[in-house]
Amino acid sequence: MEERFINPYTDYGFKKLFATEQNADLLISLLNALISDESGDPITSITYKNVEHLGEINSWRSSYFDVFCQTQSGAEFIVEMQNGKQIYFKDRSLYYATIPIQEQGKRGIAAAGTVTRELEQKKARIARGLKETEPAKGWDFHLKDVYLVAILDFVFPGNEYPDNEFFHRIKLMDVKDKHIFYDKLTLIYLEMPKLVDMEIKLDTMRDKWMYALNALCHTDQRPPELTEEIFQKLFREAELANFTEEQLFSYRMSVLDICTNYSVFEYYSQEGKKEGIKEGKIEGIKEGKIEGIKEGIKEGMAEANLENAKKMKALGIADDVIVQVTGIAL
Repeated sequence: MEERFINPYTDYGFKKLFATEQNADLLISLLNALISDESGDPITSITYKNVEHLGEINSWRSSYFDVFCQTQSGAEFIVEMQNGKQIYFKDRSLYYATIPIQEQGKRGIAAAGTVTRELEQKKARIARGLKETEPAKGWDFHLKDVYLVAILDFVFPGNEYPDNEFFHRIKLMDVKDKHIFYDKLTLIYLEMPKLVDMEIKLDTMRDKWMYALNALCHTDQRPPELTEEIFQKLFREAELANFTEEQLFSYRMSVLDICTNYSVFEYYSQEGKKEGIKEGKIEGIKEGKIEGIKEGIKEGMAEANLENAKKMKALGIADDVIVQVTGIAL
């Protein structure tokens, strides 16, 4: 299948669709779809914020968000497209979610710093017989809502969730009676690979958005079921034929970055596999299970090739290249 639409799982592709002022309506629609069953008014406007946040110490690694925005009510959203597994991904996402909270604290403390100065000014005005002015208020730790949305192109390991559950909303909860202890920090995780084999009913905007994101990677036509103008715009913005040469180059480089990271991962994976096979042979010989080892290696390699083929397919890599690399046609 010839690639017609941009792959939203690439860094450039996701930011092109959701991190620009001209496409703010796409992001607003997506966020409203994800939090539609939350209490409160729908999002009507957003302000994009700086996506780079330097650590408190210069030697710390900078933190980068794909999208960081604030709504008209003051709620803050971090939206991340995560296209590779990480051993401490949950830790990383929680760390990212705390950055807007820390920023709110810094702003509150800075505002409270004016109280001392205004008290001194108040005393001076009273001493001079002048009318008092309304003093500034201190910070009372009141926080706005913070959301982290992580769109994953992998599935949580260890069968943490059933195969038919891809949408997960996490809040701080009391372990004993299960009530939500704190509702202003929300983590939303979307296990997108599960959608490939799922039948999506398209009853809600959330269903339609998930269907649309999945379709961008697996079709060369806009699905006729998505009749809303917002989805017509999504596919117009994603159509590669509308890109400038500079935009196409940036997109191809973004795809190349994923392939490079994938290649490095595969190298170390294969090296580890060789070492494991070597140790397995030694142990197998000791136990007289040489045939079992051969069969295990064969099955393991077949499973690895299938997984690699699926991964390359999701990245938009051409079918003939996938067959050449893995020997599997999807």
